[in-house]
Amino acid sequence: MMDKERARYDAMASAAPAPKKPYTAKTVQTLVDTFNETLDKLGGQDLPNVEVDLKGAERWPEPLPAAIFVPLVALFQAIEQVGGGKFAGKYTVAPDELVDDTGLRMAAGQLVRMGNDAALAKAMQEPMGGGAAPAPEEGEAPEGKAMTRGAMSPEDQEMMQSM
Repeated sequence: MMDKERARYDAMASAAPAPKKPYTAKTVQTLVDTFNETLDKLGGQDLPNVEVDLKGAERWPEPLPAAIFVPLVALFQAIEQVGGGKFAGKYTVAPDELVDDTGLRMAAGQLVRMGNDAALAKAMQEPMGGGAAPAPEEGEAPEGKAMTRGAMSPEDQEMMQSM
């Protein structure tokens, strides 16, 4: 199962578009910081922070590092599904828009808006789907509950750490 998750992660990471011109490292770091702040507001303080090492560069000529690109795309995809699709289209950033500093600033702005949306935060922490869920196994997250580090399976924890 871990190989399947790794393959999915690698496929998403390889989809990161090349920048039209090198990103400024400050803009990339601002996106990372904003992403972490928004994730804390939406999912709770127990989720690990995304960290990106730009190797001291002032400019980043490569596609966004997988450590930020994959979780960012995954978050925007999740927004489309929470609340029964209520937030679909409200907070969108297509991966192909992340090709310059303007695109990264736009994504950071959407993240700030998301973090300030109390209804979205509540929807992110509510069960998806409906009906009663069976009791989770030891170490498993209760279905539909906000995922916390202590509730993740060892495989999920390893995946999050690799991100």
